[in-house]
Amino acid sequence: MNETKELLRRGVGDFEPTPDAFDRVLARSDRKQRNRRVAAGALGIAVFALAAVGFVRLLGSEGIPATDPRSPFEGTWVSTSDADGGTQTMTVRVSADGAVEIVLLDDVATVCSGTPSTMTGTGRIEGGTQLVIPAPVYTCDDGSEPETLSGPPLEEQLRDWTLFLDPQTDILSDGVGGVWLRPGAVEPSPAEDQLADLEPVWPQTSLEEVREAQELADAGDPRYTWQVLGPGPFTDARQTEFITRFLQEELGWEKFNLSDFPGLYAGVPQDGLWVMLAVRCAPGQTNPLYPNDPEGRECAPTIDEYRYETVMIGAEPAGIDDVSAIWVVSRWAILQPRDVHVTGNIYRADDRAGFRRQVQQLVPPSDAEATALLEAFLQARVDGEGAEEYLTPADSQIPLLYATTSNAPYERSEFELVQGPVWPGGWREFKVRLFAAGGSTVVEQTFLVERDEEGRLVLVYGALDPFKEVLTTENGGALAEPYEFLDGAVTFAAAWPWDWYVGGWGFAPTKTTLELDDPDQQRFDQLLALVADPLPIERGCRQGPAPADAEALARSIRSDPDLEATEPVAASVGGTPALKMDVVITPVASACDDGGAPQVLRLNDHGTQGVTLGQGQRMRLYLLDLPEGLSARILAIAISAPEADFDHVIEAAEPIVDSFEFHAP
Repeated sequence: MNETKELLRRGVGDFEPTPDAFDRVLARSDRKQRNRRVAAGALGIAVFALAAVGFVRLLGSEGIPATDPRSPFEGTWVSTSDADGGTQTMTVRVSADGAVEIVLLDDVATVCSGTPSTMTGTGRIEGGTQLVIPAPVYTCDDGSEPETLSGPPLEEQLRDWTLFLDPQTDILSDGVGGVWLRPGAVEPSPAEDQLADLEPVWPQTSLEEVREAQELADAGDPRYTWQVLGPGPFTDARQTEFITRFLQEELGWEKFNLSDFPGLYAGVPQDGLWVMLAVRCAPGQTNPLYPNDPEGRECAPTIDEYRYETVMIGAEPAGIDDVSAIWVVSRWAILQPRDVHVTGNIYRADDRAGFRRQVQQLVPPSDAEATALLEAFLQARVDGEGAEEYLTPADSQIPLLYATTSNAPYERSEFELVQGPVWPGGWREFKVRLFAAGGSTVVEQTFLVERDEEGRLVLVYGALDPFKEVLTTENGGALAEPYEFLDGAVTFAAAWPWDWYVGGWGFAPTKTTLELDDPDQQRFDQLLALVADPLPIERGCRQGPAPADAEALARSIRSDPDLEATEPVAASVGGTPALKMDVVITPVASACDDGGAPQVLRLNDHGTQGVTLGQGQRMRLYLLDLPEGLSARILAIAISAPEADFDHVIEAAEPIVDSFEFHAP
């Protein structure tokens, strides 16, 4: 259903069904997650990272020898892992009472406009291998104030900054890519760095066994090549074999079901952690509650007539971004019974605890029950009131509830079953149609019939296909959904296949990104982005001064030697005068810090992220001066795509550009 897509986008953040199996793993990952909230997130999804603020360069002084017996943290540490190319040096001093003092500098601190910065702090050592600085103090050496990306204040982002020590390699890391070494030491390869943090439980149970298995897999030994899952993983034959062998060989399950519970990424993507559920089916039995469902009829419960033995499995590769790496199970747990009777819908995004409980099936609603619910709902829509009571609270504001876009009231309705009941939640998917203006206007929508937590039948605005975007059409065309920007001062409308950018920023105060979703695959390189008060990029990828108006911004972009830009021409955005120009990058353009792609514009708060272009791409820019009294002076609308797709994307974006409205205070 529709909630599945939201869950897949966010990932399953907490993997903690039983403490016995995961205590050590969670203790480590919890601290890393705290650092990731500082160092590796995105607007609307997580907090920006120390990497995004330029990591802090750790200042060294004379230093204490690495062999100082008082603490393995004592001494000087150097890092060159920062994305902006700076070098960090840290000096750590440990007093007799165990207090720790650090001093840091960054010679290329992004939050200080590329000038050096200093961070100091007093902290403690936890567990002998974690250095925690509760409240670091961060300053720019030129006396300016650090300027971070939108999100919590810098002091909050830096709270409980933590470094992890690997005693075997004498390496410090922050859990999000930052690595500190002793002066002169050689950094290990990324794969070895991750391997040192791996705790395999199956089919190998030690790092020595993993290394040996990887060597044999690299040599083509079929006893181990089945562990090489390649890119992904999502779900294909290789992943199925990997999990099937685990369930059969490790758990001894004879019959099980994987189809309704695909692999899910947990936490942030760079974890590489693959989390999935599997349910055990009673061998030799059929399911009397779902005799017509192709999956459910072959999977009878194993605990009682409703509940299934359920396992949550976490697997990860023994290397970073290496398609030849073998995969191992690093954690698993048999999930516990549910505390209360709930929907059985493990996909519901607002019921994260459901992912740590056994799967249970529900008695599906009968044809008569579903028909009565839909007839009452649709009649209320024709009557013009009362339809909300049949919907879940989250769906009470569905579009075109009582009338068409032209405000024509509905005159009659009909519905048809698309599929169901579907195991294990008993969902039924229906397509409803409402007719207005003598039948000349038809609104079509998709709903699910399911049970809420009290067992009451309700309607959910959504579809069983979690990636189905078109839920409402009018006369066959996708309904344009309204969007707001700059606290409602700027509004526009976009219909599928345009959607919020699942691979990046989504919606944020100073930048909004939509993607054009290809029907067959998602295309993150076909984008429409809005940037408030954008900053141009100068040679060397440094941000330029804030332009006085849209015309000044256009001149700055045209003067960038990394870009080829057309002469701006007069245009209109929703009836408001604007400048229009096309931009491509030169073959010798310098790469900036956002994915290695040259940037054209940055956010209004001097952050590192911006609107980027790659080789072979073209960008259409609309630049306009906003009405007086708004929170921003200039708005940039950037539409980008590969050259081969550019005309198609521009044509698809025209209705969005025409829909813009500007609301002066």
